[in-house]
Amino acid sequence: MTSASKLVSSTGATVLGTIPRVRDIVGFLAPYAAGAWPWLLAQACLSVVSLVCGLAAPALAAVAIDQAINGRVGWGFGGLCGTMVTLALANAAAEPVGLRFRVSVAGCLRQHTVGHALDIGMPGRRPFDDGDLLNRVGSLVPSVSGYASTMLGVGTGLAMASGCLVALFVVHWSFVVIWAAVVGTLTVLATRLMTVLSVGQSHYDALNGRMVNAYTDALAGRRTIRASGTLDLEIDRVTEPLPELSATGRGILRAMGRGASALASADQCVLIATAMTGIFLIGSGDLTVGALLAAIRYAQMAYGNIASVFDDGWFHLALLRARAAKVIELIAAPEATPVSSNTGHRDDEDGDLVVDNVSVVGAAKVEFVLRKAALRIPQSITMALVGTSGVGKSTLASLIGRLQDPDDGAVRIDGISLTEWHRHELARTVGYAFESPSLFGDTVRDMITLGSNASDEEVAAAARSVEAHGFIQRLPQSYGTRLEDAPMSGGERQRLGLARAVLTDSPTLVLDDALSSLDVATAARVFSALRSLKDVHTTVIVAHRANTAAMSDVVAWLVDGRISRLAPHAELWRDPAYRAAFGS
Repeated sequence: MTSASKLVSSTGATVLGTIPRVRDIVGFLAPYAAGAWPWLLAQACLSVVSLVCGLAAPALAAVAIDQAINGRVGWGFGGLCGTMVTLALANAAAEPVGLRFRVSVAGCLRQHTVGHALDIGMPGRRPFDDGDLLNRVGSLVPSVSGYASTMLGVGTGLAMASGCLVALFVVHWSFVVIWAAVVGTLTVLATRLMTVLSVGQSHYDALNGRMVNAYTDALAGRRTIRASGTLDLEIDRVTEPLPELSATGRGILRAMGRGASALASADQCVLIATAMTGIFLIGSGDLTVGALLAAIRYAQMAYGNIASVFDDGWFHLALLRARAAKVIELIAAPEATPVSSNTGHRDDEDGDLVVDNVSVVGAAKVEFVLRKAALRIPQSITMALVGTSGVGKSTLASLIGRLQDPDDGAVRIDGISLTEWHRHELARTVGYAFESPSLFGDTVRDMITLGSNASDEEVAAAARSVEAHGFIQRLPQSYGTRLEDAPMSGGERQRLGLARAVLTDSPTLVLDDALSSLDVATAARVFSALRSLKDVHTTVIVAHRANTAAMSDVVAWLVDGRISRLAPHAELWRDPAYRAAFGS
């Protein structure tokens, strides 16, 4: 059964977390190891060879010693040499083979988790904040990929310990009784420690996620922090979980220390008890010298493997179970916009864009960002979305290209719900330009093309259409200039983002405040150029400036998450409440 324990979420709230069972984790990892099973099989075969040779070596050593005491070197010595060479070769090959399996699983798992992390949506819409998400993908995924290899190590250790116990019983049954008494006590202790470690590691990872997220936020807002002189306050905010994180870490280390001390103490007890019992049996004539040395070695190997199962196996698995729970939770999070398998919706002329009574609930799930918003955007018009801050303009704009899905209602193009469109077709149909475009790629050209196969002429034409070609040519290597060597103003960055949107050849273009950093005259020229593009039939623009709204055919005025009115800017301008949306 799964074990439940109280954990601390990335937001600091105490929640009831579930630690997955071993078979659940193995079942979760199996698809990511589909192409790597031969490496695990090879590792298992090498483990079997090591197991057989390891069990045979003490027995062969006992034979060789007894033969030497009797004045001859026989087959025991030759067998021991061959066994030890084979064992050394198998151990040398096992680590690189196991590493190859772990790397393969980690690569597949990371690729999937990174893709899924992007699919589950934006902050506020997805269940994990940025720091927690980064911690799960960057730190926890690689460690979880070693779960199968750790399980194989546990199985090999148990098999080796069992074989050693059988060999001890063959030598003399009393050795098994001594060994079982010590290890039985150790097993009870280890079981308790596993629970402590699993819960402690879950708590530690949650606190670490909070710190990473706070640090990520501070880096993003470093200019604001410096300007406001609040560096000390930010340091306190970022390091606020540190005392509890430190205490939790110390608790984990103490638990592991207690386990290590118990393992070391028990090891000495086993060896001393085995040696004393063996000396007594030699004195009574029930044991040879070679058999005693073999018994000591088997007892040591049995205990060493059990200790390894506890320390590198069970204790390590306890930590991996806690981490696997977070990775499984990430993969189980639903996609913000599930991908449809349908294709072929796009025609040369796309139909009207309809927003049908959509509602979007805020991140806190308490109030609506949009409430029953409805509008129809005919082809070949430009519509501005206007309203005061927080009324849902950008949220409505994100629904048009399915950057997120509404909680209620639907968005349709040409009568077909966006949920029925394939992602790639929709991306070619609805293009976006944002207020602060992300600079992906190595060069300016890479940033504009964003993975497309556009020619140099097409890239230059897109840049000219938004008045970006001139400043790009002034850069050291023009379009080949590396982004880190291309200092740009906010307006220049916006024009690169606009050029990227133009290059998508999208019939519908959404400008989410994408002209805000341009001066009035440049914004007017760029806007006019965008409207004249032959491939753009419909333009939706989030407008924060009155002159931008004035250049549109019609304005959708949002008030309290609803479409209050649809009318030209000149008509709405007579309303003082409308003018107030621009701070007028």
